[in-house]
Amino acid sequence: MKISYNCLKKFVDFELSPQEIASMLTSIGIETSVVLGGCGWTGVIAVRVLDVQKHPNADKLSICKVSDGTKEYSIVCGAKNIATGQIVPLAETGAVLPGNFKIKKSKIRDVESEGMICSKKDLGLEMESEGILVLNEDANVGNTLESVLGEIDSVLEIEITTNRGDCLSYLGVAREIAAKLRKMISLPTVKTFNVPELHCVEIKSYLCRRYIGATISSVKVGPTPKWITDILEKSEIRSINNIVDITNYVMIELGQPLHAFDVTKLSSKKIIVRNAADLEKITAFDGKEYKLDSEMLVIADDQNPIAIAGVMGGEHSNIDDKTQTIFLESAIFDAVSIRKTSKKLNLSSDSSYRFERGLDWDATEFALWRAANLIIDIAGGKMEAREDLQNTKYEKTKVTLRVERVSKVLGYTIKEDEIAKILRFLGIDLQLKGEMILCTVPPWRNDIKEEVDLIEEIVRIKGYDAVPSPKKYEDQLYTPNNSFLSTIIEEFRFKLNGLGFSEALNYSFSEIRELEKFDLEYRYKILNPISKENEVLRPSLLPGLYKNLCLNIGHGAQTVSLFEHGKIFDDAGEKKTFAVIMYGKVWQEWWKWAEQKIGPKYDFYFGGGIIKNILPSDEFMILENLTPKSYYHSGKTASIAYKGEVVGQLGILKSSIVDNIKDDVFYCEINLDPIEKVYIEETSLYKTYSKFPVVKRDISVTADKSLQLAKIEKVIKNIMETGGILREYSLFSVYTDESKLGTGKVGYSFRLSYNNSDRTLTDEEVNEDISVLLKQLDTGLDVKLRQ
Repeated sequence: MKISYNCLKKFVDFELSPQEIASMLTSIGIETSVVLGGCGWTGVIAVRVLDVQKHPNADKLSICKVSDGTKEYSIVCGAKNIATGQIVPLAETGAVLPGNFKIKKSKIRDVESEGMICSKKDLGLEMESEGILVLNEDANVGNTLESVLGEIDSVLEIEITTNRGDCLSYLGVAREIAAKLRKMISLPTVKTFNVPELHCVEIKSYLCRRYIGATISSVKVGPTPKWITDILEKSEIRSINNIVDITNYVMIELGQPLHAFDVTKLSSKKIIVRNAADLEKITAFDGKEYKLDSEMLVIADDQNPIAIAGVMGGEHSNIDDKTQTIFLESAIFDAVSIRKTSKKLNLSSDSSYRFERGLDWDATEFALWRAANLIIDIAGGKMEAREDLQNTKYEKTKVTLRVERVSKVLGYTIKEDEIAKILRFLGIDLQLKGEMILCTVPPWRNDIKEEVDLIEEIVRIKGYDAVPSPKKYEDQLYTPNNSFLSTIIEEFRFKLNGLGFSEALNYSFSEIRELEKFDLEYRYKILNPISKENEVLRPSLLPGLYKNLCLNIGHGAQTVSLFEHGKIFDDAGEKKTFAVIMYGKVWQEWWKWAEQKIGPKYDFYFGGGIIKNILPSDEFMILENLTPKSYYHSGKTASIAYKGEVVGQLGILKSSIVDNIKDDVFYCEINLDPIEKVYIEETSLYKTYSKFPVVKRDISVTADKSLQLAKIEKVIKNIMETGGILREYSLFSVYTDESKLGTGKVGYSFRLSYNNSDRTLTDEEVNEDISVLLKQLDTGLDVKLRQ
């Protein structure tokens, strides 16, 4: 949900900037970002267009002469709507636009341009826009754009968890801000009217808990005031007419969906709330026909359904220019029923999104009065009658909170008076009873049901940063009695966090379209998915991590290094899996790297080295990948094997998959089950470090170019596995000069590390071991020592 920053300030008084509000809301569990950030530019002024001429070297460009009142500029412009006499925003040379885009004097098709005439998109005022921004004729030429435009609004994007439907409105978000800042809420003023009972609504289904209807006559349907359409536009809601726009405005203002029917289009004056008949049909407001069943709730006249309750109105009864009398509806329908209906019909709306998450019992009435007030003020008319039917008795939730329980759960002490203040600012009524507090939960908080929910609210508003860090137990010896899976994950976390990686957490679901991108097949499809993005159980962690990668790159990150552990689902059922994805620069370009023109980036070798480092046992080896996944680059992939069995793969993703990303993307996915087995079989996870010195020797060998390096490495590993004195090796050079090596030859240089845990090695022992290695390379592979 997107909301206006300036409009939000009408509900609660605060001085925080949009970025500060977004950060604060995120810190209390309401994920918020600034998508349009107000004045995000410098050096932009208002200028008048004096002349527009066609560019001599480009059909779609113009050369514009503009003036700020004292100086004239020559600007190359590609906008179609540029015209002489307009006042437009000019980013002068040296100006900075959103995204740190700096304006420089440049030549465009051999014609010099002294700046840039800007669109709303260029200025960060809208996500998309066509043509340049044309300012009002009375704008003062030469003034800064921010002074010409006046107060510039920002747009916040709110993402809520499924249990916080109360935050799907300006009022709901304002309540969160007020609770954190300990401020009071300002509600819009409404007038109530003493009108007769309507006596035309009949509820025939238990799926409708409350239904309020009102008839308003003599309305005039027409255009909507700009202050409402501006707010709807920021929430990406299309303006239709003043009546419909008011119902939508009240929905995003107070969180209560409303609907208006044209009374003259109904077959009777009776409104019936009932279950649909099987195979009953309705043409909805979107122009599509839907087949209903008996589990779906509809609003009907005495002949046909006129709306799919809580989801979408019918086309037949909609408001148009000829409408004079309306029936205004505000109701509470069963959340589960609305969700099932929406999924079955594959029809979602802003209304259904709110009904599915539960509504505020009291807001149902307040929202109807608010909408009626606005309709009468804007469209004229008079409320003729009103009816409020309650199919169930509403009782507020009461929860007992033990004060000492708060400290026990959180691990630190919060005083009783502070607990009381936090809860009261959340709208919770309190009754103190000794060491206990009887809490009456407000009707908009359907998620608070137990004592632990209240404790969560306390720590959320108090601040998660106030919770003390858990004690760390150093030098813990892992034994078979420990939780081995958690041991493995903690081992991975410790190593990867030390390397600057961050942990990602994604849903266990995927979108089929995303799986097709990676040529992945799903085995389990969700019958009623929450959304299109969650329609199947994921067969790999790759789609989720790749989406995380793209999101971070989209926010300007030059380095993305993430890992995730979770379950995937394939033919064998569910598997515990661990995955790592990395992209970009390995580290920041500090002063010590200034001499290097290009800093090191994550590639196949760097990524492979990291994976080798985090593997928990020498039983794991990185080998040639004989059956690589289709999403890997064929020449840049390897497998991870445990005792000869492949348990994972790593490599660079195909360029065809990551076509919008210029550098390599490294990905590794490992099946955790065999790794867990290693921990169970081993009595301890450490080896005594030898106190005797390591002897290092370098050897250089020549081989045929056609010979795979993996075969040379296999000989070296076989020597290591025999239990000799060779402990480690590394390839540090590849030499390809055939004029010195011979035609078809390549040179490899290896660094060998020898050690004995019982004594110091002699040169003779090391030389003898090297001779054995060289002999095996020569006889088996025709690899010879380079002279």
